[in-house]
Amino acid sequence: MRIRAVVVDDEPLARRRLKRLLEAHSDVELAGEATNGAEAVEVALRERPDVIFLDIRMPQSDGLDAVRALRQQLPDAVRPLIVFTTAYEGHAVEAFALEGTDYLLKPVDADQLSRAMRRVRQNLWQRGAEGGDRALLDSDLTGQQALSPAISGHLAGHRAGKIINLGLEDIACITVEDTITWAYTPQGRYRLKLAVHEAEKRLPAPPFVRVSRSTIVNLEWVDHLAPMFSGTYTAVLRPAVGLEVHVSRRRARKLRVLLGW
Repeated sequence: MRIRAVVVDDEPLARRRLKRLLEAHSDVELAGEATNGAEAVEVALRERPDVIFLDIRMPQSDGLDAVRALRQQLPDAVRPLIVFTTAYEGHAVEAFALEGTDYLLKPVDADQLSRAMRRVRQNLWQRGAEGGDRALLDSDLTGQQALSPAISGHLAGHRAGKIINLGLEDIACITVEDTITWAYTPQGRYRLKLAVHEAEKRLPAPPFVRVSRSTIVNLEWVDHLAPMFSGTYTAVLRPAVGLEVHVSRRRARKLRVLLGW
């Protein structure tokens, strides 16, 4: 799935910074940029991006004006997601009242952007499942839980004699290594006192998908798929985790459907 993004900010340095950070996300392509709300509306109507990173305070026409205009001109199904960017925390309430997907405080850093992109991907999967891809997804997900816009819950991880609550949104992968089940997160790996099949029953699917007998991956953390041989793939997880896992031929098709590849 390619995510087409537009960056809107009246400050050239802020635009360049955000575009540079977006380059680290291999599924994102820049569809355009703008310097105020009016230009943002023009670019959105012309390019039909998936998401707009939108500064709130700009001269002439601000970001909130742009969102109101887009709500009047585009139906929900094709309206781009909005990630607000601003240096002022006081705008958060109004931003979310306009159904912003996320709200980033400047200067935006890589961690903030990664969290926002996880929400963007979840919302786009949800939108696709509710639209024309529903039949295809349903045929491959018989008996599984419907796609949800947010992950909640936790698993108990063990490390250095401590039991730690691992938020599901931070678990990139669960896999067996030498009979031990591990959960991989950006903070490192944690031992689970669960077999993979037991963990699978406790995880929302998707975004958690079984890709082989020994491994479950969180789709939010998949950077890309690398084709191997005989119809198999390697799922390369995002740099914050830095792990590659085998995808069996039998499970590869479902994973490609879910990722839109």
